[in-house]
Amino acid sequence: MLFLKKAFSICLAAILCCSLVSCGNNYSEREEVVMWLVGSEGQAKIINEISKEFTEATGIKVTCQAISWGNAHSKYLTSIAGEVTPDIGTMGLTWGMEFGELGALVNLKEEFADDFSAIETKIFPSLLKSSQIGDSVYGIPFDISVQVMYYRKDIIKRPPRTWDELLVTLEELQADKKGMVIDWGSLEWIGYSPFLWQAGGNYYSEDNTTVTVDTPEAAAALDFFAGLYHKGVPRTNVPLEQGLRTGDYPLAISGNWKIISLTVGAPEIAGKWGIAMLPKGPSGKRTGFIGGRTLTVFEQSNKKQEAWEFIKFLFNEKNQLKIYKSSLETEDSYLPPNMNTWKLLPMDIDYKRVLQQQAKDAQGPPSVLSWDSSARYINEAIQLVVLRNADPATVLKKAQKNMQAELDLRKKY
Repeated sequence: MLFLKKAFSICLAAILCCSLVSCGNNYSEREEVVMWLVGSEGQAKIINEISKEFTEATGIKVTCQAISWGNAHSKYLTSIAGEVTPDIGTMGLTWGMEFGELGALVNLKEEFADDFSAIETKIFPSLLKSSQIGDSVYGIPFDISVQVMYYRKDIIKRPPRTWDELLVTLEELQADKKGMVIDWGSLEWIGYSPFLWQAGGNYYSEDNTTVTVDTPEAAAALDFFAGLYHKGVPRTNVPLEQGLRTGDYPLAISGNWKIISLTVGAPEIAGKWGIAMLPKGPSGKRTGFIGGRTLTVFEQSNKKQEAWEFIKFLFNEKNQLKIYKSSLETEDSYLPPNMNTWKLLPMDIDYKRVLQQQAKDAQGPPSVLSWDSSARYINEAIQLVVLRNADPATVLKKAQKNMQAELDLRKKY
């Protein structure tokens, strides 16, 4: 069924692509390198500005166009089916794996082997995994987002460093009618994932052939995660900025972009809040979730080498710094994936230290083709345990069965 849905999507995209061709978007006939940026118009403008230096040095013109997250996936599918793809695309981490498996993207590790090896050593270790299938790598990170813990320093003297300390802190907050917010991934797999990894569990086996959520580690993680909602974490959405500003929720887990949101949106508590790594679980790790966008080169491009040269240009430390500085103005607060850039970042030294440490102990979404469709089974299990007090081991057993069926079906094709 999953394969049939994918085939239907491609067929539908082939029908829709006629509109792209009729509108004159045959990028293969253009002189410039065309890049699609999933994100804001402001950041696309920044890339266009930065590209002027690249054009002066190489003679290669680059045009960057913003496309919205809401229709980006279908737009990419449509362009692939209609053979009207851009030369470069930025996209969600797992999309590179998906479109690469369709034959639509260049295997960067093979096509540009020497350059890729040099770049690979500069990337936070976990980032490439979500855009590869086996030995094939279909994208390099454009930017990253990482989970961290936020806390009010005037209310919580020391952020919890372990699961046990987290429970003690929550009990103290509850006694004062306060709580904690899970702002990124609440009641969903992104919120649960850090606790799964910190417990020593994972979604799939090392070779990605077997689902592994029917384990004591996964059940213990879900039991702990669900327990947080009985100890002061709201089931409804409470904005982190509001919770920290009022002090009603002086502890929170969210992405790094909230640093800018708090700085701009809650100036009255400047100096009263800080960030810390996530608490250490039974495995001894403080693993968090890491996301972001990936840069890819399309197989249909007739400017593959030029596209790759521009990707290398964007990955350069100097240009990563320019993108970071400019993005602060548009509040596109992603972080650079090039580790060498971090020593140049104009950022509070304590924030930088925590973000670097957490990014080094982080994992992205599984590099499994059936993951995007299977994640709903994890979400269902989480919500059954949190909202209906279901048994973690029981719901995860069912989730594993459904996820394994999708994985096995996908392997047939």
